[in-house]
Parts: sequence; C-alpha cells; structure tokens
Amino acid sequence: MQDRYAGDIGDYGKIALLNELQNQGLSIGVNWYRTEPLASEKKANGSYKQNDGGYFDLHDVKDCDPVLAEKLTKIASAKGDGRSVRALEQADLIPGAVYFSKTVPVENREDWHAQALSFFRTKNAELVFLDPDNGLIVPSAKKGSPRSVKYAYYEEVKEYLCHGHSVLIYNHRSRKPEQQYFREIECRLCDNLPDRLRDTEIFSMTFPRYSVRAYFAVPASPEHADMIRTAFSAMLSGIWKKNRMCQRPLTAGATYSEYRARFKSQNDFLKHYRSLPEDTVRKLIELDGGNTTVKACKYSIWKQNR
Repeated sequence: MQDRYAGDIGDYGKIALLNELQNQGLSIGVNWYRTEPLASEKKANGSYKQNDGGYFDLHDVKDCDPVLAEKLTKIASAKGDGRSVRALEQADLIPGAVYFSKTVPVENREDWHAQALSFFRTKNAELVFLDPDNGLIVPSAKKGSPRSVKYAYYEEVKEYLCHGHSVLIYNHRSRKPEQQYFREIECRLCDNLPDRLRDTEIFSMTFPRYSVRAYFAVPASPEHADMIRTAFSAMLSGIWKKNRMCQRPLTAGATYSEYRARFKSQNDFLKHYRSLPEDTVRKLIELDGGNTTVKACKYSIWKQNR
C-alpha cells in the first residue's frame, strides 16, 4: 500500500468488506504492507507510469455506502500529505481496528514480520488484513529483491494462522483465465496451511470495477469460518453485488445468472461463456435456478459454435 493509493475505489471495496467482517464479530487488524514508490514506477520527469490510485470518483457507486464514499473522496482529493495511509487510519473508517504501518524493508524482513505478529497478538486482532501493493508473491519477484516489498509471502500468511489469526489477503488480478488464477492461488495457500487447518475452507471474492482486485480469506478456526462465510455472503447478495462492485469467482460457486450478469452485451457474454470448460459450465447451470428444460437450453447455448 502506498500513500498515493489512499481513498481510491480499491479502498472503497476493501474497507466495506472489513466492516462486514467486523459486523460478524471479528476484531480487525490491518497490516498495510506499506511501501514507497519504486524507481521503476516513475518516468524521468518524476510522474508515475501508471494511473494507480487514480480511480477515486465514486459517484456512480456511492449508493453502496454514501458515508464511506464521501470520506474516501475527501481523502483522495486532498493535497500533499493529506492523501495518505495515516489519513485512512485517522478517519476511523473501521471503528476499533488496529493498524501496523511500518514500511516493508528489503533487508531484515523477518524482523519486520516478527514485529507485526507481536503487534497484532498484543492487540488481540482476530483477523488480520494483509494489503500489499500486488498481492501474494509470484515467481518473477524474487524474495529479497526491491520488487519483493510489493508482495506478501505465503509463509507470512502461515505464521499468522499458526498464531491464531484469521487472514484476509488482497491480490491484484493477473491476466490468467479466472479459474486458473483462483485455483493456483488457492492451491498455494493450501500448501502453506498449518497441519491443523488442512481441511479449512478458503473464501474468495473479486471486485471488478476499473482494476480487478481479488480477496482471499483463510479462517484460523471453525468459528471464524462461520463469520467469514456470513460476511462474504452478505457482500455477495446485497447492494455491493447489485452495483457490480463485487462478484463470486467461478471457483467459489458462481451461478449461471451471476456469470451472465457480468456482461453488458449478449455477444460479450457468449464469447466468454463458450470458452469455459465443460465441467465449469455444468456447475454454473446446476447451481442456477430453473427446470431441466431451461437448464438444457443453457447447455445448448454453450455448445453452439464451439
């Protein structure tokens, strides 16, 4: 997380999700994985190569949470140091949450991580949100490299779980097909779970507006799993879903109707629908409403022109 991102549309979704998790009874801790911009992110004149953090006009989605939208717009529009991680904390957007704001170092990262663990343990945070710039580390970003500060490590996630903290992780969507993307991350998370959590359910959600963001939640106990499940269901069945701010991934039981609603045109829908594997299509249809005749028609649509 960088100060220049504060208050953008990504914060709108993540803070809403954290508030819903808190509403279910989980005390919240936030590790910003705070970083400074890398030299590679800037042009020769000092401006940024990409417009990250530039989407903070929440006018068309403010109905999801008007109060939160107003507060974030004010922060994102502030000049100088007014737009910052610190401003997000001071705005009390997640009442009662605790924040770890130390910058992620390239060297001595283990010490930084140990400090974060100790902080959240002392503050009794039941769920810790990890908010790195890019998400969970990928093979192209070597540990200890300058780029590594933009990622969370899988072993860091594991240590939070070992200490009894449930974890919510931000991850920026790659260009891989949706099913492949979610399955790969879910499998890697499963490979890094403590033995006592080998059979735990991993929850996922995606926020597709402007720049696609994904969230993965790993509960540290069955009780936490129930609260996370309820929070995710609330987000995916209310106004946030209605305004297309969040959606259920294909790997998390999306229905045919939910998948169809993602696309504005029939042609765009069919292009993507017909590219899905058959087992995915069958599951989409099976989970959707309708009688056997309607479901057979949906399957026939998929088969056409494949």
